[in-house]
Amino acid sequence: MERAVTAVLLGIGTAAALIPFFTLVGLGVHRHGTPLLVTATATVLVLGPPLMAAAVAAKHPGAVLGSALLTWALVLYLSLPVYFPAERQRALVTGLGLSGFPGAAELAESLPAEPALSTPEVAEAVALLVPEVLPPTAKLEDHQIALPYEGEGRRLSVPVIFGNAGRELEVDMMLDTGATYTTLSHDVLAQLGVYPGPDDPVIRLHTANGERNATVVLLDAVWLGDLRVEGVAIATCDDCANADTVGLLGLNVAGGFNLSIDADRREVVFSRRMKTNRELDVKPFSELSARFLPYPGGRAEVTVQLDNLGRRTIDSATTSIHCDGQRWTVDLGPIAPGDQQTVRRRLPRHEPCSQYEIALHAATW
Repeated sequence: MERAVTAVLLGIGTAAALIPFFTLVGLGVHRHGTPLLVTATATVLVLGPPLMAAAVAAKHPGAVLGSALLTWALVLYLSLPVYFPAERQRALVTGLGLSGFPGAAELAESLPAEPALSTPEVAEAVALLVPEVLPPTAKLEDHQIALPYEGEGRRLSVPVIFGNAGRELEVDMMLDTGATYTTLSHDVLAQLGVYPGPDDPVIRLHTANGERNATVVLLDAVWLGDLRVEGVAIATCDDCANADTVGLLGLNVAGGFNLSIDADRREVVFSRRMKTNRELDVKPFSELSARFLPYPGGRAEVTVQLDNLGRRTIDSATTSIHCDGQRWTVDLGPIAPGDQQTVRRRLPRHEPCSQYEIALHAATW
């Protein structure tokens, strides 16, 4: 009878000890511990105290071991949320998944709910929200400027001032909301002391005369009247100039404003937007990369790296992650010139993806 009771206690205690053991293994894997060290640590934590209790027991060491295994497993499992909040069930799924246990997620979900005893260790990537609705355009105020225009239809030209390294140049630019980047010829850039070289970034430019490669340079500022835009990417394009204008005023400048045309007064009103995305200016002078790491049981992590290749500090940057119709964001910054920043985030639970894609969603200098 005594042997039967001992066998039952050892069986129940061993089965109970497997739950905190696989949970600790999962926690170690989530923290990128080496497999040997993770397994050894989990084994010592789970088996150490019960074995010590059995070793000092005066009688019935087998029964003491079984009882200690059951008691210690319960204490260990219940105390994990104190030190690893909101991680216990996900860690158990990962640990069981590594062992090849079928139905790991179902077993974890059938266990009692995890109590909220402290704060989780890292925030999730935030789902991309629908842009907020901006208020209607108000009367001409400090954040607005009315510039006279020349021309008709889609060929409107406005006066613009470019500044770089202490030099300023006022020219007429064609307002082209279909152009992504503002363009200037090599001759105009030379007047600002800018000479594009082989180390400058190159983009594919779509023009009225077809597609072409264009070197991109970074100017200190562009003025629309007294409204200043700092750190503007300029694409070189000699063919974009004509007899009346020296280039195109593209969306990387005009996109920072709401535009309205007063045909009676022949003016274009530029109203600075409440939120300005400088992604078009930052993108040519940065390099974005990502590494995705899936785990058994459905957990996935992403490591995002952004290199600042320009000469201005990137104050903030938001990357968007796409996965079969699902989208999340990861924020970075500030990043000094020539520096880089790496951020690791775990993704919310989602259906398996055929491929993850990452892009620079928003940025500011």
